[in-house]
Amino acid sequence: MISIAIFLVFISFYMFYNTSKRAVKHVGFGFENWIETHRSFGKIFASILIAISVFLHSYLFGLGSGLLVFLITLMLLASFIVLLAPLHLITYKIALLIFIPCFCFETFLL
Repeated sequence: MISIAIFLVFISFYMFYNTSKRAVKHVGFGFENWIETHRSFGKIFASILIAISVFLHSYLFGLGSGLLVFLITLMLLASFIVLLAPLHLITYKIALLIFIPCFCFETFLL
């Protein structure tokens, strides 16, 4: 459940990043062009995803700790996205290569 909440933070901030007019655009997941043309819907959908992620973090860790963990996760992933997206290093293959082992480790070993 933690890895799903972290993945939602990643996807939502990546959507917010791609709705920006100043961001360097590239196609890594395939939905970037659609988000760029439908900016308002992309921002609404990213806001919904980030609200779900805040709720999941608060549910898993409690209200205070959940908000703190959410903010730390958001800062970490936002830094990675801002640094790696212009270098075209964020693709769906790399995201799934990181997410799937983390999800399996969390599900089966913890």
